[in-house]
Amino acid sequence: MLKKILRFIKIEHTAFSLPLIFTGAWMGAGHVWPTPGVLIGIIIAAVGARTFGMACNRIFDRRIDARNPRTAGRELPSGAMGVDTALAVALGGLVVYLTACALLNRWCLILSPVPLVPLLGYSLLKRFTALCHFGIGLCLALAPLGAFVAAAGHVDLTAEVLIFSAYVFFWLSGADIIYALLDIESDRRTGIHSIPAALGAQKAQVISGLCHLISLAALALLLHQTRAEWPALFSLGVTLLLFVAMYLPQIPIMKRFFPISTLAGVAGAITPLLA
Repeated sequence: MLKKILRFIKIEHTAFSLPLIFTGAWMGAGHVWPTPGVLIGIIIAAVGARTFGMACNRIFDRRIDARNPRTAGRELPSGAMGVDTALAVALGGLVVYLTACALLNRWCLILSPVPLVPLLGYSLLKRFTALCHFGIGLCLALAPLGAFVAAAGHVDLTAEVLIFSAYVFFWLSGADIIYALLDIESDRRTGIHSIPAALGAQKAQVISGLCHLISLAALALLLHQTRAEWPALFSLGVTLLLFVAMYLPQIPIMKRFFPISTLAGVAGAITPLLA
């Protein structure tokens, strides 16, 4: 059952989001690392929030997934896991997240409902709008902001962390458009909205490319403001190469999304730390 739950919430993807969160915490602490207790609290909150969001997404989409050959083998549509178990996982993630927020500081607790709204609702957007990709981008873009507040103990967000959050938003939104290329025909057949289903693969990749150009521009602006030296510039170069790899037709779409787009996000998250 534990293995099923870990597959259900894609626990490995949580690990790859941690560098984004750590960078937000580092910025919130004033370009030093927060105490181990704060870092652990931030990690626990991130795992809880993502578990809640992923479980809700899988629950809401179970009937849609059952009609898509690529996703029909997932735990809920295949019957490997019951909805009651999935609900328990979602509730468990919510409790872990709220408990971690309460232990971090009062601002984290006060603001804790804010990320829950997009986490709960982003998977519903595909039923109404092709802009649904930006919903999941918003979910992750809030993570470094939350980590900043957890480490700083206040809500006075700096321009630096807002620019970094913009990098995260446009990176993941663009990557999700690429991911949706896998399901163009299924989405059209089942009435699911996505940019690839609405515009076709070529135009969708133009839009995702624009998102990624904005993302890279945000990262470059961040380095410009900090007068970054060669380690950060080298990391920016690696990030750029990984972004380019997301558009190589020789690479299967699934690999362009994971691990390539994930590694691009991680490389970009590390870049400000090297400035």
